[in-house]
Amino acid sequence: MKSIFYLMLFALSVSLFSCQDKEEPLSPLIGTWEVRDYVDSLDLWFVDSYKFKNDSVFDLTSLVRENEIGSTLGYRMTTTSWYNFEEGIFRYYYDDVLFYWGGESGPRYTDDLANLQPAIVDFFRVPKGPLTFAADFKSFDFQEECWQTNEGSDCIEFPVVTFIKVD
Repeated sequence: MKSIFYLMLFALSVSLFSCQDKEEPLSPLIGTWEVRDYVDSLDLWFVDSYKFKNDSVFDLTSLVRENEIGSTLGYRMTTTSWYNFEEGIFRYYYDDVLFYWGGESGPRYTDDLANLQPAIVDFFRVPKGPLTFAADFKSFDFQEECWQTNEGSDCIEFPVVTFIKVD
């Protein structure tokens, strides 16, 4: 009888340990990345913070800072978005956003996320292009494919955007 008990205990322990295959996210983008732009006429940093949550979803928050890595003064937009990153090609899309509609003479941001209002962003195409990581994986460059308005017309080039890893 004891041998049956030990056999069952052994079988149970083997089944518990053999079924612990965690499905880890495959994307090297998981974490928070920022795109930072200084506007000297306003003496402010405009920062887009991308929090990649898994292999297909990220949160995008546009915020304003006095310093490149200082505290947040306020918010301009927030949205949850989808993305795809396969074979070095990155593409993303979002449409429903919460946006700050401040006036012309007022600040271009709000200090309270509750002041953001629903809006729709109408992408006329899905941005995509190669994404290249730095050797230390602390940054990557995204070069969006050029946009051709009509067949046979010149291609409109987009600037390279550098993302910096923050966590």
